[in-house]
Amino acid sequence: MANREINQQNQYLTEFWQVRDILTDALVVAIFVMFLTFLRPFGMHQVDMVYAGTFWTVICFTGYAVYSPTMFFLSRWLIRVLPEPINNSAMHLVISTLAASFLMGLLAPFIIAQFFDSFDNYWQSLPLSFLASLFIGGIIAGVSSIKSLMLQQRQQLKQSAEELALESEKVDTIQSQPIESLINELPIAKRGKLICLQMDDHYLNVITDKGEHLLLMRFKDALEKLEHYDGFQTHRSWWVAKDAVVDTKKDGRKLILVLQNGTEVPVSQTYLANTKAVLDLK
Repeated sequence: MANREINQQNQYLTEFWQVRDILTDALVVAIFVMFLTFLRPFGMHQVDMVYAGTFWTVICFTGYAVYSPTMFFLSRWLIRVLPEPINNSAMHLVISTLAASFLMGLLAPFIIAQFFDSFDNYWQSLPLSFLASLFIGGIIAGVSSIKSLMLQQRQQLKQSAEELALESEKVDTIQSQPIESLINELPIAKRGKLICLQMDDHYLNVITDKGEHLLLMRFKDALEKLEHYDGFQTHRSWWVAKDAVVDTKKDGRKLILVLQNGTEVPVSQTYLANTKAVLDLK
């Protein structure tokens, strides 16, 4: 066998054990065993409940051992061979369930014979065995498929959330690059959380929580670096970080912003409406 075929088979086996959560599948089967034991269908109402429970446990878990790999690998094969109009999950489930029920129908009479000594007419028992296997196996397969679909959807939602978080981190990184380039122009001792900017003639006074420093930079160029940063301009010569504002006060009719370092920043009429909107002021 070619290495490619061996690798593909190994991949399918690995995927099988990853996709099939055996513990949760076993729980589904166990619940159905209790249901059948209590109901005792197919003329088993006169059978002792413990004996019936043992029988259904053997039948259902044997069925799981037949159905699970048969349906998994047959579905993978059907994906490659079915024509596009009918190549869907529902068709895969129907065909693979019928195939697995056929196999279980051939096996079930041997198990029944061990419990009820009814092996005299094996071939005549096959139609009923197939129908019973289709009924029981179909219900378990359907429930198991719904459970697997829910797990896959939950995994997809988790993956989507992780991808969204990763994209958000990338956006934050992209947005933080311009301000980092501004902060990196400061002396190391003054590099910190940005509080505000003040234009001072041809210089720019950059104020952080570590102190302040004058840079030879145009105010306009600094504002372009801060385009995506959470802050706003309050005056033709002032810009403040939103989270640095701790209080406001009035100087006559003028609004004054009080920052976390005690700096008082004036708000001109030009930027008053926007400042009130950003800070949610009345």
